[in-house]
Amino acid sequence: MRNRTASRRGFTLLEIMVVIFILGILVTIAVPSWMNARARAQARTCSANLRQIHQAKEQYALVNRLANGTPVQMSDLVPQYLQAEPLCPAAGGAPYTVNAIGTDPTCPTGLPNHTLNWGGGP
Repeated sequence: MRNRTASRRGFTLLEIMVVIFILGILVTIAVPSWMNARARAQARTCSANLRQIHQAKEQYALVNRLANGTPVQMSDLVPQYLQAEPLCPAAGGAPYTVNAIGTDPTCPTGLPNHTLNWGGGP
């Protein structure tokens, strides 16, 4: 009978390096997509927050019969018209600028896609 030497089972260094290389390529492709998705989600959240502030300001103006140009503070809107003060997720939780009646609220980041996408009214 023949004596067989015990064969070693496992991966060679080259096989491990190929797997790590392929994983590195996949991560390189995936990370920018995740970052873009995060930025789009923050922009949508910011736009929704600006819309809520705008609607709360309009309700406040109607209830109190205020004219355009009347200054409004966030403390006028919270808690009667907004449950809590919304904060911009992209600006690290910075508060929005409410502005006067008749003007749109603004985001503290100033990014072009962080704007009020309001489809109602002039």
